[in-house]
Amino acid sequence: MLRYLLDGGPLMWPILLESIIALAIFFDRLKAFRSASRDTSAMRKMILQLVGAGKIDDAVRLCEETRGPVAAILLVGLERYRRMLELGRPLGEIKESVSQSMRDYAPHVTDALEKRVNILLAIASTAPLLGMTGTVTGMIKAFGAMAGAEMLSGGVVAAGISEALITTAAGLLVAVPTVLAYNLLSNKVEQYTLALEDAATELVDYIYVNGLASRAA
Repeated sequence: MLRYLLDGGPLMWPILLESIIALAIFFDRLKAFRSASRDTSAMRKMILQLVGAGKIDDAVRLCEETRGPVAAILLVGLERYRRMLELGRPLGEIKESVSQSMRDYAPHVTDALEKRVNILLAIASTAPLLGMTGTVTGMIKAFGAMAGAEMLSGGVVAAGISEALITTAAGLLVAVPTVLAYNLLSNKVEQYTLALEDAATELVDYIYVNGLASRAA
């Protein structure tokens, strides 16, 4: 490996640096997603039961004690719901206010999940360009050696071409898995975004239906 780094020329080092950064981001995001991917169905069911029983403080406390993006966004909605009840606002206004509070907060949750993911796309774009630059400089070196040599040496020419090929290959070897990692992480973020929307909609609908049922009783 060290021989390829040395033979590939100076542009191998920024390519290597990009590969290290990409790996660090990938594993960091996997760790974050693992923390966010816990099953929240039981927690959501319990929250609805507490809301139905009028135990809003207990529902808020449950969200505060639960880690993850779903609990975070439900906490915002429940705190707004509690505030609107204290103000004695009408049901339609409560529904809209709770829904709006969670919509406003959602970008904070998704931004935390997407943190540094776009850097992978930048690395996937620049790594091949660095490789191509290495190709150009390698060919310049090869042809410069050919032009300056009184007797053409295959070894000199091969050294320049080798540098060109190594950097091109290295750039592609970094770019291809980085693109795959970016797509994987982006799909994960989309899944979590949909889960947040489902949880928020479920809470708002339950608050409204439960409010109607309470008035009819």
